[in-house]
Amino acid sequence: MFSILDKTISGLKKTRNKISNTFASLSGKSFLDEKDIDTLEEILLQADLGWAIVDEIVEKLKCKDDNNLNVSQRVIEIIRQSIDLDIFNYELKKIILIVGINGTGKTTSAAKISGYYSDQSEKVMLVAADTYRAAAIEQIRIWSERLNINLLANETSSDPASVAYDGVNSALSNNYDRVIIDTAGRMNTSVNLMGELEKIYKVVSKKTDEISVLMVLDANTGQNAISQVNDFRKSLPIDGIILTKMDGTTKGGVAVPVLSELKIPICYMGVGEKIDDLIPFDINYYLEGLVNNGE
Repeated sequence: MFSILDKTISGLKKTRNKISNTFASLSGKSFLDEKDIDTLEEILLQADLGWAIVDEIVEKLKCKDDNNLNVSQRVIEIIRQSIDLDIFNYELKKIILIVGINGTGKTTSAAKISGYYSDQSEKVMLVAADTYRAAAIEQIRIWSERLNINLLANETSSDPASVAYDGVNSALSNNYDRVIIDTAGRMNTSVNLMGELEKIYKVVSKKTDEISVLMVLDANTGQNAISQVNDFRKSLPIDGIILTKMDGTTKGGVAVPVLSELKIPICYMGVGEKIDDLIPFDINYYLEGLVNNGE
C-alpha cells in the first residue's frame, strides 16, 4: 500500500523530471547569474507555475539568502509564502456537487470520492445528475456496483436539477453521511448550460445549506484552468478543486496558480487510473514532489 506521499511524488514524476536537471545544475550555487535565472524561469513557466509566481521566484532568487538554503528549498519556500495556507482548513460538507467542463474526468472523480468516503465508514450515496449522456449513467452505475455504493439515477428524466433534488431528499431522509452528485460536463462559455448548473445548486440549497461545490480540472489544460474556474464562479461558488491527470502531464505546476491566484483549496488530485489514485491533496507533499531533486 503506497502512502499519499509516495503517490504524490510518483504522480508528479513527469513534471519533476522536466525541471530536475535545471535544479541539479544550480545545486550548490550561492549566487545565480542571469543565464541561470533565464534557464530557471523558462523551465518553471513550462511546468505551468504561471507568470505571477515565476516572476516572484526570479526576483527573490536574485537577492542574497541568509538561511543557507539551496535553490530548490528557496523555491519551495517562495511558493509556500505565496499561498494562504488557511484555505486548507476548509472541510467538505455533506453534499458534494461535482462540476466542470467536458472531458475532465468528473464521473470517475465522483465515483472515486464516493469510494474514499465509503472507506472511511461513511454511508454514501451517488447521484447521477448527468441526464444528457446515457453512457454517463451507465458508467457511474458500474462504479457504484463495483464499490457497493447506493446510486440514485432516473433514466426517464431530462431535468438534472430534479434528479439532484430527489437524490438529496432521499439521502437526507435516510441519514446518509455523504452525497456525491455527478453533473454533465458543460462549456464555461455556454450561458444556458451554466444557468442549468445554477438551478441545480439552487434546488439542492432548498433542502440543505450543507453543500460543497468541487470543480474538476484537467491538469493538462495548464493556465486555461484559471479562466475556467473564474467563469464557473459567475454562476455558483467553487469551494474546492480536483486536479486530474497529474501523472500524465509535465504541467503539474498548475496547482500553484490555482492556489495562489484563485485562493481555492485543491482537495484531491488524480495520479492514475486505479480507485485509490485519487488522493487527498497535501501542500507539503506536493511541493516536495514538484521540485525536490534529491539535494
